[in-house]
Amino acid sequence: MGAVAVSGGCLVSIFSYMQRKVMTDPECVNQEKAAAKKKKKRVKMSLKESAQFLMSSTYIRDLAMLVISYGMCINLVEVSWKSKLKAAYPDPNAYSSFMGNFSSATGSVTL
Repeated sequence: MGAVAVSGGCLVSIFSYMQRKVMTDPECVNQEKAAAKKKKKRVKMSLKESAQFLMSSTYIRDLAMLVISYGMCINLVEVSWKSKLKAAYPDPNAYSSFMGNFSSATGSVTL
């Protein structure tokens, strides 16, 4: 846990140094391009306009359909899977043992 905190502190300090010293150095960053990026205005759209914009993009529409379908399939399979497991392993210890073994097998196959 201490290593995670130390690593996080190092990352924050490196990021702070980069923002103060490197990003303001004219030799490293073109200041005109950086200023132009900051001045760029965003288009404000209403909820209806945003929905129309998203539906006009086939890529985003297909991606949304994929995510929704994945979520529905996972929920359906998981509910039936867990109900069958509860019937097969009514004892909580046996159920936990099976799930531990199954998770270990899944992890090793994934690697």
